Amino acid sequence: MSMAELDSDDEVLDNNWTIFRGSPSLSGYTDRELPANPKLQWCFQNNVRTVASPIIYEGVAFTCDRKGVIRGIDEGGQQCFEYNLDTPVEASFIIRDSVIYVGRIDGFVTAISLRTQKQLWSYETEGQISASPNIIEKEGKSRIFVGSYDSNMYTFDAANGQKISQFESDYYINGATALWKDYMVFGGCDSWLRVIHTQSGEASDSLQLKEYVPASPAIMGDYAYVSDYSGNIYELHLENGKIKDHRMLLEVGKDDENGGSISIPAVDRNAIYILTGDRYVACLDRADGHERWRKMLKGDVGESSPMVCRDKLLVCTKDGHVSIHSTKDGTELWHYEVGEQIISSPAVLENGFYILTSRGKLFYFK
Repeated sequence: MSMAELDSDDEVLDNNWTIFRGSPSLSGYTDRELPANPKLQWCFQNNVRTVASPIIYEGVAFTCDRKGVIRGIDEGGQQCFEYNLDTPVEASFIIRDSVIYVGRIDGFVTAISLRTQKQLWSYETEGQISASPNIIEKEGKSRIFVGSYDSNMYTFDAANGQKISQFESDYYINGATALWKDYMVFGGCDSWLRVIHTQSGEASDSLQLKEYVPASPAIMGDYAYVSDYSGNIYELHLENGKIKDHRMLLEVGKDDENGGSISIPAVDRNAIYILTGDRYVACLDRADGHERWRKMLKGDVGESSPMVCRDKLLVCTKDGHVSIHSTKDGTELWHYEVGEQIISSPAVLENGFYILTSRGKLFYFK
């Protein structure tokens, strides 16, 4: 496929997964169905360290390795696109209207056209960018927002890279920000969870957590769920730009077997799913916070965040185990060992999914 043919902005097509975690809310939920018995279709091997999660646009899987090389792999497992940023990248990127938006370790946010393979704009912050950008569309215009290690959350005009707003927090921003209505919700290394208006860049509310927030919130409806570094899980009820109320769904003690996790919770209508302790996946009831079930995984948990796909949960461990579980009781329905560390999160299509290892191997199951 020629990159000139990538011209659709239909985000609901089965062959698109254009943003980290599948949606701007970062909920980790998709209505797409996983195959009943997934089979490996192909594996593309790059052999360069990769942290960013794969992104799918018009059936092409895009990856960006630690050296800053963006590659496109077609549906047959063959490379069809390459663009070299010539600088390290760890953050997952997004694609909208045939444009890639990527944050770089050298502090730049860059927009690249897939059609022309040329840079459209670039903005330099004063710190590294380790988190995926996010996007909001309103009144026919798109805005990109992303956090930096210079402690600022930036909002840009997606068309030209003009800075719209800038909010200064008290320390590094490491995780991606989640979108809730016209607000961004994010945590930082200063232990504060903040609600910021996407247009003005002004804070509308904030909450100090027990520990710093290494990852991102997951939002479902008017509720945000976030984990701090110790593994405490918080629920925040959002209303009119404010934190109406909040509670701790799971509190971790010093000797608690839950332990910490730096992955993002996954949320559906009734439950949240977390990786906890050394090697557990657990399901918490959203109504009262009780633990519905807990299952031991075949490998240690890591940074990869689980995905809820209707009534199934897709989980990756840091030492290369990929498994599918029933959301009802946690029963393992399928398992595959890729043999390498997994840091990134899965990309899910209808009846198929992609897994990317930290050594640059991209697996496609269907």
